[in-house]
Amino acid sequence: FIPVTSIIHTIEYNENKHRFVNQSATEDTTYFANTYLGLGGTNEETRYQSIRNTFGISLLEGFNKYAKMGLAAYATYEYRHFSLPQDTLSAGTTIEGLTPRPDISNPRSHGESLLWVGGEISKQKGELLTYHVNGKFGLAGAIIGDIDVTADIRSRFRLWNDTVQLRAYGFFKNTEPSYFYKKYTSNHFIWDNDFGKTRRMRVGGEFNIKRWRTKLNVGVENIQNYIYFDNNSLPRQESSMIQVFHAKLNQDFKFGVFNWENEIVYQKSSKPSIIPLPELSVYSNMYLLFRIAKVLHVQLGVDCRYYTKYKSEAFQPATLTFHTQDEIEVGNYPFMNAYINMKLKQTRFFVMMSHVNQGIFGGNNY
Repeated sequence: FIPVTSIIHTIEYNENKHRFVNQSATEDTTYFANTYLGLGGTNEETRYQSIRNTFGISLLEGFNKYAKMGLAAYATYEYRHFSLPQDTLSAGTTIEGLTPRPDISNPRSHGESLLWVGGEISKQKGELLTYHVNGKFGLAGAIIGDIDVTADIRSRFRLWNDTVQLRAYGFFKNTEPSYFYKKYTSNHFIWDNDFGKTRRMRVGGEFNIKRWRTKLNVGVENIQNYIYFDNNSLPRQESSMIQVFHAKLNQDFKFGVFNWENEIVYQKSSKPSIIPLPELSVYSNMYLLFRIAKVLHVQLGVDCRYYTKYKSEAFQPATLTFHTQDEIEVGNYPFMNAYINMKLKQTRFFVMMSHVNQGIFGGNNY
């Protein structure tokens, strides 16, 4: 007896909290550009909770005469609750030593009920063509009008004595920004934004020949209404279209006990001041793989990471976010590790020296 229909029910609960503590009153005014609520240090907590229920029905592939592919339909209800730090001052309050409060009065807590419906079709059997398509749509709450569709198609064919694997993938998303992007209150950051939905569309393809140890992945993504944190660590929305292109080549070699693994990534952002990326990044790993006395497995090697210079994002600890900056460039430096991994029966052990090239070559700008 093989069941051909499944009834699905999943329940998921998430709770996340972030507590930021700064006991130095001096740092409140020297490190942060603004201090709104108090000068005696900072101790504040932000919390997020959600509970999600999904009900669905699924038809097994190949067992229904009306639909040979696999089919599923589902509905998801979710309740989210957001809690902001205690706001002890009213909007517009002015106190000596504090940054004048913007005329913003955000609620300390916020709850929202959301409803999605979705479905998927898939074909996982067969050598020539397999695929999987999933889509869900927002029907109620803040996510009304949301669209999230992903697709993955795979095929393979013979080339001489090898098998070539091809994959095409893509997605289209029209999604509502998180509540914390829109409203936030803390000692050093306060904002109240009216952001629109972010639209993203990505298409790409992958070429893979396992015998050659070769894999090439190329893709492009267009983003509109992208939300990022600017140089002042404040959320901003870019209304114009941003395009990000990437191409990744994996090429490995093996000659007896010698192994050489390589990954090269080229990527280009049409607006590097908003989405900063190193144009070229390389990872290479060379090692010997052998056994001693037929029982001790040994991997002896060195690896290296390198990427071209770019103005990477900086980190803001008060909000746990990465933000743009235009002062410091990082990159154009090889970072190498030497290591040995060993395995004896059920015991594994290793020794590694990180940044082994320091002071030998590459300069000191690491």
